[in-house]
Amino acid sequence: MATMVAQSGSGKNADFDTLIKELNHRIWEVRRDACEELGLLADARAIPHVQRLLQDSVGAVRFAAAETLGKLGARDAIPDLVKLLENPHFGSYGPVIESLANLKAREAVPHFIRLLRDPDARVRGLAANALMVMTRQVIAFKAKGTDEERELGIQMWEQWWEKNKSGWKP
Repeated sequence: MATMVAQSGSGKNADFDTLIKELNHRIWEVRRDACEELGLLADARAIPHVQRLLQDSVGAVRFAAAETLGKLGARDAIPDLVKLLENPHFGSYGPVIESLANLKAREAVPHFIRLLRDPDARVRGLAANALMVMTRQVIAFKAKGTDEERELGIQMWEQWWEKNKSGWKP
């Protein structure tokens, strides 16, 4: 019965305590769905429970946890989310980038600039978008551009950060 609540997609009717218990379920889809439902409930009490799932053995659960923490405004999770950007084995950086951008995590800016050199154009695009949204700076960067075009944009972001990092606040 409890699993049905988490899989129903109806955040309004989901029971907080049941969803917290489901974060420990042996079936990864249940953990992922519970994470997503907790994000819809927007209850900050879920933050420490969801934060621990950033270490889950299943990528989809980790991604859901990262996304949920951004939705919940979990500023305390910023250091853990930033560490994931440094982990080449984490998997997809997309949910982490989006969460850090939602949290306006100043400490993520140098990592976003580094990710502009990522081999994956999607990651480069997400990082560029996060930088523009957070900083409100419009610096031309083509995620699918030539190496030269991308490098020019990266250099402009690096110069902007070097000039503004001491006084900039998101």
